[in-house]
Amino acid sequence: MRPAAVLTDLDGTLLEHGGVLGADARAAIADLRLLGIPVVPLTSKTEVELGELLAQLDLGGIGGFENGAGIVGPRGVEVSAKAMAVDLLDRHLTGLSGLLETPLTPVSELTTAEIRRITGLPEERIPAMLARRFGLPFLAPEGSEAGLVAAAARLPGVRLTRGGLFWHLSGDHGKEDALEHLLASGLVSRPLAGFGDAPNDAGFLSRCDVAFLVPRRPGEVDAALAAAVPGGREARFPAGRGWAAAVGELLREDFR
Repeated sequence: MRPAAVLTDLDGTLLEHGGVLGADARAAIADLRLLGIPVVPLTSKTEVELGELLAQLDLGGIGGFENGAGIVGPRGVEVSAKAMAVDLLDRHLTGLSGLLETPLTPVSELTTAEIRRITGLPEERIPAMLARRFGLPFLAPEGSEAGLVAAAARLPGVRLTRGGLFWHLSGDHGKEDALEHLLASGLVSRPLAGFGDAPNDAGFLSRCDVAFLVPRRPGEVDAALAAAVPGGREARFPAGRGWAAAVGELLREDFR
């Protein structure tokens, strides 16, 4: 199957730790570009981060940011009606922390050194990561998952998801909302190939014609993601190397 578009998560999927685009992934993007197949990021990254990446890599100029809060396209930035301002999300997070009697630390309260240790990002890219409008990444202690999920489920119009590095609190939207908007507006068309590595990718991957699950380590696909996308195909390697190998497999299948 030759896809009409490739939809992809970024961190831990297309990008290596630290937001680096490796040589293998760069070469695969070039192969897709020659075939006229756009690469469309659907990411938890900010609009600023997404815009920088689209400009640098000539991916096709289309993508979704902050877990489906909005899309970037030919008509500029379009924000979902489900999106919730980050200051309101911050109040919800404070309430959850008090209810659970558990420290929940938003990324904005981490030091630069802590953010660099967790993400691998260079210091000059951290301001773009913190330029959040509609999503709140945060850290929660181990063992708090069950209580956190149950408490967040009682918040109206709010969604809790888990990414590769952080938990995310947002309006009741996901990357699948960005995909549905792109399809409805004709900015992408089927067949679609999707790539992701974390539970917050499950919604859009389950709507793709073929889905690749990128492991965190060789042979270790996230268990929650695998359960949510039972028909997903496991990439052979982690991050960009696995992404590139899976793209190569997909294109070779089309030419058989």
